[in-house]
Amino acid sequence: MLKTLDSFMARLLFVAPPTPSPAATTLQTDEPPPAAERTFNLSLAISGVRCVIQYMILPFVLPLIGVAVDWAIPISLAINLIAVAAIFFSLRRFWQTNYKGKWQYLIIALFALIFIGVFTYTDLTRLF
Repeated sequence: MLKTLDSFMARLLFVAPPTPSPAATTLQTDEPPPAAERTFNLSLAISGVRCVIQYMILPFVLPLIGVAVDWAIPISLAINLIAVAAIFFSLRRFWQTNYKGKWQYLIIALFALIFIGVFTYTDLTRLF
């Protein structure tokens, strides 16, 4: 069952499923490889910057300095798109490296994607 779910997620994330070979086995690792860890850290940093921009700068700082609020929604939509891409790429990296905690991260990523989807929908309804 888990192998089937792994294969499904690999296809969904455009990751080639690992092919078993007699010389090498694909074991799950306890520690994420450096590339996966960098991608995950970048994803978290983008999420943090997105939150600061979306919840502090756009609603409070821009009106205080007299910048038109008309740019707030397009900026917010662009930031949300970047955040979704970062989550997708970090998920891909975890599946490519077969990291042990990939399913736990997937749950967190799904919640983040749901929230970003709600915020994007709200922004789009205000825009149109």
